[in-house]
Amino acid sequence: MSLAQTLIGRARAYHPPLESVLFGLSMLGILDVAHLLIQQGRVFGGGCLGGEALDSGASVFDCVAVAAGAENALLGVANTTWGLGFYAGVAGLTGIILWGGPRLRTWMHGVRTGVLTGGLLYSGYLTYLQVGPLETLCLLCLGAALITTFLFAGQVAVFSFSPTSTLGSMSTPLAKRQIALFVYFTAVAVVLIGADLVYVDGMSARAQQSGSASASSGAAPSAQCELDDSKTPVENQGASLVNFQDITEGSTEAGVTVVEYFDPNCPHCKDFHQVMKQVVEAHRDEVRFVYKPFPLRRSSLPEIQALYVAAQSDKFSEMLEAQYARQGPNGISKKDLRAIADEIGLNPDVLDKRVEQNEYRDQVLRQRKRAVKIGVDSTPTVLVNGHFLESRSQECLNTFIEQAKSGTLGGTASG
Repeated sequence: MSLAQTLIGRARAYHPPLESVLFGLSMLGILDVAHLLIQQGRVFGGGCLGGEALDSGASVFDCVAVAAGAENALLGVANTTWGLGFYAGVAGLTGIILWGGPRLRTWMHGVRTGVLTGGLLYSGYLTYLQVGPLETLCLLCLGAALITTFLFAGQVAVFSFSPTSTLGSMSTPLAKRQIALFVYFTAVAVVLIGADLVYVDGMSARAQQSGSASASSGAAPSAQCELDDSKTPVENQGASLVNFQDITEGSTEAGVTVVEYFDPNCPHCKDFHQVMKQVVEAHRDEVRFVYKPFPLRRSSLPEIQALYVAAQSDKFSEMLEAQYARQGPNGISKKDLRAIADEIGLNPDVLDKRVEQNEYRDQVLRQRKRAVKIGVDSTPTVLVNGHFLESRSQECLNTFIEQAKSGTLGGTASG
């Protein structure tokens, strides 16, 4: 018997154990890509996997940089969309192979072999980009590549090993068991994706709530104004955080620098903005104030880029306040950004074009990566001369600024 006849014979037979493994792997791939999509939506808050404890110390992994890279799409379609389609397609082909007749089964084996070969080659190319040009890795992307490799190996095993049975179809009891197994795999995947969404939404809420205690100007001041001793102060009094691309107010020659990390979709940032406005007004001539957008979700990126566009026309404050005024659970629409531009005297078409071109995306993501490394994990986060603040009332900010001016900042002061 020739090699071709042998392969066709093995493709015509059914392999229930192998097909069950391949279906399970395809469901695992869907879970991996779904989690990648969810994490992309919140710009990988908490690291690649979404949990700081799991990602701690793993500086070699930077999913933000990989996901934002130039090769994050193929033929204009995002790699995550291709990934979901790929694994769902493999799962569907596996079902057809297992329950179809011998002739259909043979053809579907050929199709699945082609799909898996293409997936393996593209996964290898993306892995090369991470190891080579990007010089950083995405843990979830590597997981997808590994799953694809196992799927391809399973397909090779189909052609390499003789089936346990050469019958053209499954017995009724076996068919029922396989259907039950596939339904179980699918149900588990759906439940886990739902749990993932609930967990991530909960993390986002906690991250925003963590900054609320002293963010509101109407809140009663704390008895003491405290620094956040759990975080290491930034060297050189925070000067290393500031660069020429930053949005600043106040004195550029000041010896005191106040840095605020914020997200235009964060409710507590909106509240704290009223505090910040009063502090800026009181210390404009003696303090440099630096505004650093820190996107909590991917939907914030267009708004943040609009802030940078507006800043070039000295319209940052107007743009930020208008964004806060329109703040909602799903971010601000493109139509709203155009309306804001018209309100504050910017050309809506120019703003729209520059945001669409993602002129500032890489800058924002690099800044976010740097912020995470120094300990920023929620918004608003405020630093005075490199010291993280625990208390952020107006009274405490004034106190910390006076301490920084006198060179005594670094302990606990009475409010």
